[in-house]
Amino acid sequence: MLKLEDLDLERIGWAMQDDGSMGAQFYLSLDTGDVVIPGFEEDLSMEDIEEGNYAPIERIESYESYRHMEAFTVSLPEGPARAALEQTLIRSHPFRHFKDILGSFPDEREAWFAFKDAAMRTVIIRWLVGVEAIEDPEPGFSGEYDDE
Repeated sequence: MLKLEDLDLERIGWAMQDDGSMGAQFYLSLDTGDVVIPGFEEDLSMEDIEEGNYAPIERIESYESYRHMEAFTVSLPEGPARAALEQTLIRSHPFRHFKDILGSFPDEREAWFAFKDAAMRTVIIRWLVGVEAIEDPEPGFSGEYDDE
């Protein structure tokens, strides 16, 4: 098994949030902890992936990202930023509008990035435990953000 502290959680999170528009599929080497892309890496093919010890890195579902935005919004104190963000969540294209609104509230924007990083860390660790890349860091781990 791999050690959590030896993994590049930022890169794994980036792979989970990739929109797939470039057609790349990311994998985690369960031997080394490297995030790889067969076909883009010079010496790695799909045959290598199939014969090796790799886990496909699944993209995070949009509903989960939406739940992160909801949880962040309700964590804010009552005020203009919270009210504006609550409105974005009921409009069409909430992801774009959420980002746009945060541009008007610099403190909340910074808080959002910290919140999102913590939420993604939880998602990543849960996934790593699920694919048996790491041991559960602690029984009943929920991380800094719990969306259940």
